[in-house]
Amino acid sequence: MNSYLKSKNKNINIIIMYYICILLLTIFATYKNGYVVYSKNLISFINIFKPLFLVILAISITGLVNFIYSKVKNTKYDMINDYKPIYLALITLTLPININIFLYLIIIIIFNITILFYKGNYINNYAILKIIFIIMLLIFNKYNYMNLYELSVERSLSTFDLLLGRGIGGIATTNIILVLFCFLILYNFLYKKEIVVISFLSYLFTMIVGSVILHNVFSLEINNLISSEFIYAIVFIASMAHFSPVKYKERIVYAVSIGILSYIVNHVISLVDGVFFAIIIANLIVLLYRKIERVICNEHRRI
Repeated sequence: MNSYLKSKNKNINIIIMYYICILLLTIFATYKNGYVVYSKNLISFINIFKPLFLVILAISITGLVNFIYSKVKNTKYDMINDYKPIYLALITLTLPININIFLYLIIIIIFNITILFYKGNYINNYAILKIIFIIMLLIFNKYNYMNLYELSVERSLSTFDLLLGRGIGGIATTNIILVLFCFLILYNFLYKKEIVVISFLSYLFTMIVGSVILHNVFSLEINNLISSEFIYAIVFIASMAHFSPVKYKERIVYAVSIGILSYIVNHVISLVDGVFFAIIIANLIVLLYRKIERVICNEHRRI
């Protein structure tokens, strides 16, 4: 159980809320990347349910690996309070719908086995997993977030269209209204909700400054923000309890770093998944901040 939780009952409530969010996101993903594409006769009926299938794989394989490991170690596997299937399902929903299932299976099995032996939580393992997927997709020339329908048509989308999830992105990351609704569901249970708020405000501030300095059209900057995975990532990935700072000041440093770095990385590398690089760099910045703070404290003690 997480150290900050007051009771096992509260922990179970958080687990339930996360699974409700995953269900809602998966339903949307099945509609956008399944039903809509099927209605255009571009995929078979069974492929409608690919988002659901991937999420089930993420949850079941993670649970199975952890169960087998508990048997080998002769310990009890607490499936009800295990966050790993949730975290992997949330990362899975950021992937392109055209991800090869066999490649996906290989990566998540290796990842699940690896993290059994790596206990460190200074760097967000799931942000690293996302980057591994990006690298593998680039290697196999499969880095493309468009589904078959989006590949076959040219569309001009308004900001409202993008908010409703009609844009291009991960399996379930494009519907910003739904993501924010999920944030409201989690709000009363989410211990580190200020990470979400401060990251967003930091990105917004950096975007305003960047627009002035670079003379970018602000409305286009807004559309780029909505089209990226930034909002999804700060709600679900950056705020993961096991991989984000506990102390309040460190959470502020972490959140501000994510907001600023996401804007910079998005404009340098990718408008879709730059936030995952920012999360990892922000983890490292927090480590540096701790060391600096420790040195300062030691100096004060000497004085």
